Amino acid sequence: MIDFIIDIVISILIWILIAQALLSWFVNPYGRGGYGVVASIYRWLSSITYPLTLPARAILAKVSTGPMDFSLLLTVLFLYILRRVLILLL
Repeated sequence: MIDFIIDIVISILIWILIAQALLSWFVNPYGRGGYGVVASIYRWLSSITYPLTLPARAILAKVSTGPMDFSLLLTVLFLYILRRVLILLL
């Protein structure tokens, strides 16, 4: 039962990260047009995912990735690995 709960929680976090990544292509939340519904959803998702992506941002700050932000991708990869390890251990 606990493995099911872990799987659901991590899956929800992964889908939130994917939704944030997709919304980032369509909205500039801090520039022009940053006050719409989509921008509000993006800012809300960012407030949820920011603590999750902070360690990835710190790691990637040491590596030059140019204008691309790979912290969401690295966080999703870590969550996939974490989910597999936790389910195997339980």
